[in-house]
Amino acid sequence: MSPTRWWSQTIPWGDIVVQLGGNGVTAISLPISPIDEFTDAPRRDRAIARQLDEYFAGRRRELDVEIDLSDSLTELQRKILLTLRDEVGYGETVTYGELAEMAGRAGAARAVGATMARNPVPFLIPCHRVVAANGIGGYGGGYGDGIALKRALLNLEAGGRSKY
Repeated sequence: MSPTRWWSQTIPWGDIVVQLGGNGVTAISLPISPIDEFTDAPRRDRAIARQLDEYFAGRRRELDVEIDLSDSLTELQRKILLTLRDEVGYGETVTYGELAEMAGRAGAARAVGATMARNPVPFLIPCHRVVAANGIGGYGGGYGDGIALKRALLNLEAGGRSKY
């Protein structure tokens, strides 16, 4: 099913596509991901687009955007994603294991990793802030150079001083 609204937006690392349904943003593509074609005409939500522009320019630390996670996620995946959104702030990182524990599923680091790979709304739910216990971890579902993008996002939030 096509989203109610969608648009392409340029960010410092390429173009993303934002999909907006009746209950909020349903998906955001990474600039390293393949982009599906949509049959309806793009209609930009200026408020959301402005917030994303401000975030990527380093002028906004929080995105105040409604998110619709109703599509094809399990209850555990939603819990993990919402825990990340609500408890790991701008410029902070958390390991997969720490996020599992925060979500009430100690020992479920692999489930957290799988959930991060399926995050439909990167940036709004900042999966780039989740790192491996021994390094940066993965990013981008295997498309393009996800690690470079993850490093750039962590560096943006750390004011150019990320340890990753």
